[in-house]
Amino acid sequence: MSVPRMRTVPVAFRELKAADPATAFTLPSFRAAVNRGEIPFVQVGGRRFINLDQLFETLNNSAPMPQAETGVIRPVG
Repeated sequence: MSVPRMRTVPVAFRELKAADPATAFTLPSFRAAVNRGEIPFVQVGGRRFINLDQLFETLNNSAPMPQAETGVIRPVG
C-alpha cells in the first residue's frame, strides 16, 4: 500500500505545472475547477488537499463536456 501524495491546491498546481509547463491551466482556473468539484479533493478544516495521483488520473480520463442545447426553450422547474 502506497502513501497518497496529498498537496494543497497551490502546491498541486505547481506540481501540474512542473509536469506540463505548457498547461493551459492557471492557478485561478485550477482553483475554480476544484471549487466546482471537477477536481477531487479532501477538506480538512479550512484547507483542501488534492491527491496528486488522483489529479493526474482525473485529467487523463476526463470526458468532454456535453454541449448545451441552443435554440430550445425549456421550462424552468
